[in-house]
Amino acid sequence: MRRVFFLLCAFAVSGVLMFTTFVAAHADATRDKQWTLQVFKAQQRIWPLSIGKGVVVAVIDSGVRATHVDLDGQVLVGKNFATGGNGQHDISTDGHGTGVASLIAAHGHGPGGTEGIIGLAPGVKILPLAVDSESNSGSQQVADAIRYAVDQGAAVINVSLGGPGKSTTEESAVAYAESRDVILVAASGNDGVQVDNYPASFPGVISVGGADQNGTIWGGSDFGSHLVLVAPATGIVSDNMGSDTQYGIGDGTSYAAAYVSAAAALVRAKFPELTAGQVVNRLIKTAVDPNAKPGQTTPDLHYGYGVLRPDAALNTTLAAGPAAGPLPQTVDPLAGGGGAATAAAVGGKGAGAVAATPGGASGGLGVGAFAGIAAVAVLAVVGALVAFLRRRRRQAPS
Repeated sequence: MRRVFFLLCAFAVSGVLMFTTFVAAHADATRDKQWTLQVFKAQQRIWPLSIGKGVVVAVIDSGVRATHVDLDGQVLVGKNFATGGNGQHDISTDGHGTGVASLIAAHGHGPGGTEGIIGLAPGVKILPLAVDSESNSGSQQVADAIRYAVDQGAAVINVSLGGPGKSTTEESAVAYAESRDVILVAASGNDGVQVDNYPASFPGVISVGGADQNGTIWGGSDFGSHLVLVAPATGIVSDNMGSDTQYGIGDGTSYAAAYVSAAAALVRAKFPELTAGQVVNRLIKTAVDPNAKPGQTTPDLHYGYGVLRPDAALNTTLAAGPAAGPLPQTVDPLAGGGGAATAAAVGGKGAGAVAATPGGASGGLGVGAFAGIAAVAVLAVVGALVAFLRRRRRQAPS
């Protein structure tokens, strides 16, 4: 099946996704633009507890410019499933994979690493897996990359690409990863419509939507019952692939997915005894849904179970819960026999057992940062437009 990345500067119903690149005159000014670090309270409440050391995050994307000053030494030898090679070069024209990787694991540069981009989990190592989702073999490449990531020991897999075309080979690979205690995180999409994109909508995958700096759902964020978490997606500064010192700024759920992958890695490093499902449970239980009604147990269409709060995920005293975690798992469609996956007792997508945290909890991207949050109004879209928007496209410019 032909699979196409979300296009750079693609027209969404909310407008044009703007993206620019730049070389910072003063690299510390670049760090100042990373508003997410202040909102997450990374310096005060996250990094003293975990930087993700010892965790490998696979980034299935366009490859990563391993020589960028902020990523030097962070990028492992990976694999290019499109043209051959080790994945340490970004094959895109917009630096998508490099940007995503930097939000997860960049360490900055200069005195004390205080300049340039620093990721939310700067102790993580990135396994770069390059794919060409615009090719006729795109689905197979993504599926092969997922399996390769699992076999190479990745604890978290970030997939910031996708669309509505459901691939059996990809679904089988997702089931393979989930059965081997690996967390999968995927971007929900950038058309601002209710749609099931894949791999984000496969059971057990953390489907991530986007919010702006004020906590309002970003107008381009795709939504639906599959959504699990929401994270920052607008005005995001990241490394770029044009040179070893180039940066970019843009909007998109790719960035939101990167932050959730980083948070999962932080939790896995601090709580190595937890299963993948229990890590997901911790992320869900500490998220804040500003739309939640008292006693609500099902995810909100726009917020999922709430806004990511990595500081709370690390600091909150919380029962581990069942090993399977709160989300139902994907059943391998290529395996003989089997049956429907069962959600754990703590709930899951459609399981109706995870109480959404109402707005009012503190910390992370909670009420302090999201006072006055209002859900975005859903725009009416005619059938023809939906059909046009539901092409395979990249989840974010980067």
